[in-house]
Amino acid sequence: MDDEANQSATPARGRASTARLATALVLTAGILIAGAAMAAPTPGAAQTASPERPDDDALKQMVIGRMLDARAGFFADIDLDVIGGDALLTGRVATVPDKARATALVRSVPGVQTVTNEIQVGVLDDLKRITGDLLLERQIRKEMRGVFGARMPRLNWRATNGVVYVFGHAASEWEHNRALAIVKQTKGTARVVDHLRITVNGG
Repeated sequence: MDDEANQSATPARGRASTARLATALVLTAGILIAGAAMAAPTPGAAQTASPERPDDDALKQMVIGRMLDARAGFFADIDLDVIGGDALLTGRVATVPDKARATALVRSVPGVQTVTNEIQVGVLDDLKRITGDLLLERQIRKEMRGVFGARMPRLNWRATNGVVYVFGHAASEWEHNRALAIVKQTKGTARVVDHLRITVNGG
């Protein structure tokens, strides 16, 4: 879900991207086997589109299309979430210009309301850290399901080196605080960054 200047990426970056993709595919397959409901990309209420803005899934596909068209190898290490027209970018890139370019590309897509860029800059993650982050995200999902059941808030979360970014919309202050508490209490969470907005009637 995650790609002009570094089209010929270094071997190290290539290995990191390949490892991230391979690990994600393996873990995603496990989640699908465990149950299709657990594999939902954005838990919570169904998304609705306005005449002016496509729905979130369509927006996400439009952004991914822009990334592919840009042919920038670093997009392979970026995760994208879209909720209510708001976009969250996480993951890692090698340089500050790469991070800025990712923000500009997402903002260029019609219908995107806001862009929150939490991409980390530096050496790309190794396989162990990638696996740990993906397992942490999966455990958080399990804990969220246990508390909220079918009434999941419109939110998602991404982990990078144990830092968990919580993003989306909560219907009340209680829902907001409960979701953050679940993430904080999940083993493996080093720190929580709150991008969860309280919105009434779906915001």
